[in-house]
Amino acid sequence: MAAAVAHLAVHAPEANRVDVEVQDVPPVPKGDETVPLGRVVRRYPRNLLVLHRRPILAAAAGDGGPPDPLVRDVLAELLGDLLLRAPAELDPHYPRAE
Repeated sequence: MAAAVAHLAVHAPEANRVDVEVQDVPPVPKGDETVPLGRVVRRYPRNLLVLHRRPILAAAAGDGGPPDPLVRDVLAELLGDLLLRAPAELDPHYPRAE
C-alpha cells in the first residue's frame, strides 16, 4: 500500500495531505449487496482515505492480477471524490490496464 500512496503522491501532491488507513472489511448495511473497496472519511484536521483489504484482494483475484494496480485506482478514485476531481487528473495511469 505504501507504494501505491507514493505513486499517487508523485502525480498528485494533495495525497500528502490526507491519511490513508487499511481496514480488513468495510461496514456494510444489512441487505446491501455492494461491498465498497474503500471510503472517504472527512475529518479535521486531516481527511482519511480508507482501503478495505479483503474486498480489494477478492476483486483483484477475480481480475486474475495482483492487487497493487487496483489499490492505485481505488486511491485515485477516493482522492478524486475528496477533491471533486476526476481520478485521471490525479493519476495519469488511471484506469489500470486490463
